[in-house]
Amino acid sequence: MYYKLKKTAMKKYLFIVACFLPLFWSCNNSSESGEDQLDPKDQQIIDLQQQLTQKDSSVNEMFTFINDVEDNLNSIEASQMKISESKKGNTEVKQDIKESIMEHITNINTLLEQNKELIKKLEGALRKSNMKVDALQKTIEMLNQQITQKDAEIADLKVQLEKLNFTVAELNTKIDDLTGQNEEKSQMIDQQTVELNTAYYVMGYRKELKTKGVIINDRLSQKINPDNFTKIDIRNTTEISLNVKKARLISTHPEGSYTLVKNGKIISKIAINNPKAFWSLSKILVIELD
Repeated sequence: MYYKLKKTAMKKYLFIVACFLPLFWSCNNSSESGEDQLDPKDQQIIDLQQQLTQKDSSVNEMFTFINDVEDNLNSIEASQMKISESKKGNTEVKQDIKESIMEHITNINTLLEQNKELIKKLEGALRKSNMKVDALQKTIEMLNQQITQKDAEIADLKVQLEKLNFTVAELNTKIDDLTGQNEEKSQMIDQQTVELNTAYYVMGYRKELKTKGVIINDRLSQKINPDNFTKIDIRNTTEISLNVKKARLISTHPEGSYTLVKNGKIISKIAINNPKAFWSLSKILVIELD
């Protein structure tokens, strides 16, 4: 088990007492040597209280860093034990066990990195506070030694896992890496979903359609220029306004999947009754007007 400091509150206040005992002694000497000079003494007490408040904030921050590092080290040790239990006596690792080991390895890699960052913050906070306390310096040194030792232990563990067909890339994965991979996969899925639900339509008189290259020799061109079409999301498009006397679909779409809706002598729109069926044969809709 790792070296565990005593309760945070006791550590913190013993530390503060160690830092400020000389100041309290100075106050007492001041009061004994000049009992009739109340104002300077009161001012000194006020100054001391202000310093205590500032130092207390710094001490709180530093002990938070220390406790976080210790908690991480304990979590790493727990993950190590679970990995050792999982691979014990196995020359090959089943998929479910491998997934469990990978979760622990990912957690360990992340915690090791966090600890190194926490130590940097702890050392920075100590420098900023201008306090020099041997016990705190020794604590930081001890934590650095534990982190170095843990790095070596995990490196050895990864060598053992490589023999069980784990890859180096897998063994160096961190939670942030998994998050990035998941985000990338999510973006790819989103992009594929958009592409699957994207369609294009164009309407115009025959001469216009020929000019745009949509119709060649009275047939639909095999080469479609998207710039000549309107892009739509088939999930949100159930009708397209026409408002013409005559219209017909040149592109192929199953009968019954759409309706040319009339309003008197005018075809007001094309209603897509069954989007899945309507777009099943082609994602290109060409409407010839007359």
